[in-house]
Amino acid sequence: MINLKHAVISKLTLQFAGNKVREEKNIYAGDLFHLTEKEEEEMQPFLMSAFKNQSEFYQFTHYTQDVNFNVLYSLCKEVFEESIDFVEFSDKVLDHLFERSNHPQIKKGEIFVAFFNEIDVGQESKVSGIGIFKLENKNKFLRFRHTDIVECAIQKGYRLDSSIDKSCLILNVQKENGYRILVHDDAHVESEYWKKSFLEVDYIKDDSYQTKNYIHLLSDFSQQIIFEEKGKKAQTEFISNCLQVFNANETITEEVLEKELLEEYNVVEEFKNYKKEYAEVSGIQFSEIFDVSIPVLTREKRKIKTEIKLDTHIQIKLDINKPEASEDFLEQGYDEDKKMFYYKIYYNSEL
Repeated sequence: MINLKHAVISKLTLQFAGNKVREEKNIYAGDLFHLTEKEEEEMQPFLMSAFKNQSEFYQFTHYTQDVNFNVLYSLCKEVFEESIDFVEFSDKVLDHLFERSNHPQIKKGEIFVAFFNEIDVGQESKVSGIGIFKLENKNKFLRFRHTDIVECAIQKGYRLDSSIDKSCLILNVQKENGYRILVHDDAHVESEYWKKSFLEVDYIKDDSYQTKNYIHLLSDFSQQIIFEEKGKKAQTEFISNCLQVFNANETITEEVLEKELLEEYNVVEEFKNYKKEYAEVSGIQFSEIFDVSIPVLTREKRKIKTEIKLDTHIQIKLDINKPEASEDFLEQGYDEDKKMFYYKIYYNSEL
């Protein structure tokens, strides 16, 4: 797991990016942006906050299959090889971003470009990295001034405890297709340009990628197939058992999934067909064997909902870590007198 807590900002520039379509002008750095020691202590966690819990890495790509044609990759390579001045690098990054801001919905904003040292990526020595941060959505705040009276004005700006809209951190760790990259995007529709057009990156198909996408696949399968065929109780049990299989096995294979999960619900062939269609539609490349990423598994667990919502305004919340509880202590049936379905719950005491 990457540790950014002790990363040091050694170089920083501040610029402004306009929108090319709206003919808004850029404002270039001109020189390095200098911080006091106190300002750096406050700025560093603000810039790094978006990457704090990330464990999935991207890599640079290019449609020609030659990553050297990726503009940002080539620029970062020059920085890491110390063959370009950092301010000149920042100017070229801004020019590249401006050229890719070719949709009227893309917002203008301030750009921080930073060079970091002392980034801990779990190797023997710490590495350097380049961060690019775009601030787009400012909030209103009150600014006070004390003279003979107290005055205030409504202004727009950023809080240091808020999240930056778009950012990336390029780590000086060489892989087959260049560097390892962390990317944050606020996920607005118009911001697709950040990953696809400006950065031109794609996921590294590592264990984190496989863990996340297999859980998404199985969760989607449970909602579309298990729920339709067997009902909500079986669907929540299925996804809970799925997470237990991931918890219990360091390595996941097709055989493990079949024997420990799919065979119990008699859906082996249905899952194979669903997985094939899912991969074709989503473009995800599934491996037949991978090691479970614990950080990803922990994060994905928090996203999965296991409530059973009923039309009688009653909800039953199941413990995702205890799938056997719903099997042993929750029964489903149909009342002929009331002509309604019911759940029967067994318990010893209220907590």
